[in-house]
Amino acid sequence: MSKLFTLREIVGQAQIEVGIAQTLPSIVVNSLDQDIAQMYSLLSAVADEVLLEEPYKTTLGDGVWCASAAGTPRPLGPAADSDVILFDGRLAITGLKYRFRSAKGLEFAEDLRDFNTRMGKLAVPDARILDLDAESGRMI
Repeated sequence: MSKLFTLREIVGQAQIEVGIAQTLPSIVVNSLDQDIAQMYSLLSAVADEVLLEEPYKTTLGDGVWCASAAGTPRPLGPAADSDVILFDGRLAITGLKYRFRSAKGLEFAEDLRDFNTRMGKLAVPDARILDLDAESGRMI
């Protein structure tokens, strides 16, 4: 279910979905575009929030949430456009969309809901509901 994306893919896809671009940016790190620079910065806030919840609290408990394309951990965050973000790519995109819209003073409730829903699905992929009030032997 989880697919890992590069920094460029995450920022570019978030821009496309927000409606401020039509294609992926050519560069993210050191970009002079203010929106790209803001999204690049906001990704750290998204990562901080993601690392507080399962499954990433356990799997990325060391706080390192990105790596170079060669697999070298980047403890200070992404430093190149090709760096891979180590948590679900769609989660990063939806988190970036809600943070960006919130920072711009735009409506972000739907993006926040999508982010929380995806986070919940990733945290408990095989959850089952147990009805303790059900009669023994009775199917629900």
